[in-house]
Amino acid sequence: MPRPKITPKYLRSIIDEGYGTGFGEEYLPLLQIHRWNPSPLSVQVRKALPPFRRPCHFLSHSEWFIALLAAWCGACVREQYPLWPWPHPHPEFGRNLREDAALPRSAGMLEICLAAAIRHGNFPGTKIPYLWTIDLLLMLPWIADPRKRTTLVSIKPLESERYLRIDPLDRGAEKLEAERRFAADIHATYLIGDASLYPEKIFAQLESIVGCANLPAAHHLTRILKDFLDADGPEKAQQESLTETHARLRQDWNLPLHHATFLLDHMLWHQHIDCDLSRHLHRNRPPRPGGRRLRRGLRDMLGGGTP
Repeated sequence: MPRPKITPKYLRSIIDEGYGTGFGEEYLPLLQIHRWNPSPLSVQVRKALPPFRRPCHFLSHSEWFIALLAAWCGACVREQYPLWPWPHPHPEFGRNLREDAALPRSAGMLEICLAAAIRHGNFPGTKIPYLWTIDLLLMLPWIADPRKRTTLVSIKPLESERYLRIDPLDRGAEKLEAERRFAADIHATYLIGDASLYPEKIFAQLESIVGCANLPAAHHLTRILKDFLDADGPEKAQQESLTETHARLRQDWNLPLHHATFLLDHMLWHQHIDCDLSRHLHRNRPPRPGGRRLRRGLRDMLGGGTP
């Protein structure tokens, strides 16, 4: 498929098809990975993020890692979310009809850029206003106030010279300021970061167990998980090695190897067993506590607080 030509008709068609809108499994990111748009600089990732099964489109490894971390914290992630140039509803408008009236509208990126004396820009070779996107848009379900549940995350290589010493004439710095103002316009939190801010170990370990995050309610392991939790399984697991817990799942609950492995990693992902995933996981030793505290700190940070 060749790169599409940007025309008013083409943009109307993708908007009518729902690109840049929807929630959960139904969300369609505005920017997607295709054969015609590979990156010469970044490793692009197309994978699902819990609790959903739809394939997500991350334009860099760092985007994938930060999204993975946010999903582990319980956030609902939408990637490549459009910051529409025209006035439009809040990104959470339509998720819960009872809360829609409390959500502010956005003036649109054209108005925001105009007020900040920032050039909005057009698609190259056209007079069509460019469709800006934010790398990650997070909904934080643990926050009670619907007006404070939204966080915009811009993923930037913070260790690069460009961001260590900001040139005020740099278009990249202007883009960050426009994104910040967009977030402020809808009373959302705005964060800038990349994977270098966190221990590499946590990303490796989350990647290794992310496939076990989802457990369908109708699956027979759901009942076994409830029985395990009700039988003080997590308390015992804090005192024994993960290998011993795995063996206990096989023996006491008569699970085959792959089901016992799935259930143990499912409990590690959801922190039913308190385990610090930012450190090396020694499965022949008791889990090192601290994962729940780490997740609470990350949730505070994603909500704009002090981690």
